[in-house]
Amino acid sequence: MNFCTVPRTAQEIMEHIGITNQSKNRKRYITALVEQGLLKLTIPDNPKDRNQKYVKA
Repeated sequence: MNFCTVPRTAQEIMEHIGITNQSKNRKRYITALVEQGLLKLTIPDNPKDRNQKYVKA
C-alpha cells in the first residue's frame, strides 16, 4: 500500500507486485482494494478513463 502514496496506474501497481497486466488480475487485486476502501480513484466520475490512477485511501 505504501507504493500507492503517490498516484499510480494499474500497470505500475501490477508490475510492482509481479503480476501480468490482465483484466482478471486488475479485478482480483486493484478493484478489490478499491471496493475495500484501501485504494481510491483519481478520476472517480469515470472509472474506465485511460488516465485513471489509484492512490492510497
